[in-house]
Amino acid sequence: MTFREDSTVSGFRVRLLGAALVVLGLALASQAAADSHEGGGSDEPTIKYRQSVMSIVGTNMGAIGDILKNQLALPGAVAVHANLMAETAQLIAPAFKKQVTTGATDAKPKIWQDRAKFEKAIASYEEAARGLAAAASGPDPAAIGPAMKKLGKSCGGCHKPFRKPKEESYKRK
Repeated sequence: MTFREDSTVSGFRVRLLGAALVVLGLALASQAAADSHEGGGSDEPTIKYRQSVMSIVGTNMGAIGDILKNQLALPGAVAVHANLMAETAQLIAPAFKKQVTTGATDAKPKIWQDRAKFEKAIASYEEAARGLAAAASGPDPAAIGPAMKKLGKSCGGCHKPFRKPKEESYKRK
């Protein structure tokens, strides 16, 4: 698969970027709402905001997987999705500023017990996402696979220590 630009792709990129900006705007609005509730009251706005941020990551990762698995002819799209993931990395640490480990959340207390390790994992994820974007924008399509593997490993590097396993997820209760 080649990643050459054409007018269809340019239009796609503009629409994708526009959609991403809308999602990001909604996420920021959710953060503002969460910030206004930090002094007390329900932790639900904080949890919902976190879930919105992490949903952006998951949606883009899923889209990249779909493109690669199905060899979709969407030149430039992997780089756009990877860049959106890298930009979203900046929202993760603030989303987990307030310690909330009960309710509809899979956050482990270790996030706040070892904040430096958590933030290092986020930085690793951001670096891997930017690496995938660079590989997808580069001249060698074969570089995408290893970059995607590194990104997946960085996701797991945060999920394993800081997210409850699926068996313990609030979704299973």
